[in-house]
Amino acid sequence: MITINNIKALGFAILVGLCIWFIKDYQYQVKENARISENATQLRKSDSLRFTSQTLNKDEIQEYLNYQNQDLKQKLQEANIKTNRIESIVSTLYKYKDTDKKEFDFTELSNAIISKIPKSVPFQDTTKCMTVKGNLVYQNDSLRLEITEKSFNNKSDAVAYWQRREWSFLGIKTRFLGKKEFTAKTFDQCGQSQVLKIEKAKK
Repeated sequence: MITINNIKALGFAILVGLCIWFIKDYQYQVKENARISENATQLRKSDSLRFTSQTLNKDEIQEYLNYQNQDLKQKLQEANIKTNRIESIVSTLYKYKDTDKKEFDFTELSNAIISKIPKSVPFQDTTKCMTVKGNLVYQNDSLRLEITEKSFNNKSDAVAYWQRREWSFLGIKTRFLGKKEFTAKTFDQCGQSQVLKIEKAKK
């Protein structure tokens, strides 16, 4: 038999349930807004820091693979790794350009060309990070360059740390007593690297 007290108790239980739902939804929205804001801040700093950390949900990770890193998506498919099982991604882009001038003496080959004698002269170009080996070959009245080996060696360290946020006091910029904020620095032996770290958002 349904009584007034039973109806009141049911109404109270529903009200408590709705309050809990609204509180949890509010807390989730606050957490999501903080995550999105931090991601945007990291992207703004990415050019200067050359290190970006992003916290993405499963749908955003899927979008990243679909539109920004299709090569990785293909490799994951070939390795039979499901995207919904991904916990983190660390992607590093290396850029290296050598503008140092270097000269080689091919007098020996020049003499062979004048005498029309087939000749192969080896050469090697070595910098701090790059080594190129090959041969300059004269044969059958033609001259060709053969590259036999190219090797690249680089060491890159990415360090995440905290610092005081810069603020202004009486027109003077200072970090003293500034709010703590996390940042990062990338150190490359040669060239320049761009590091993107993606973490799956915790539920």
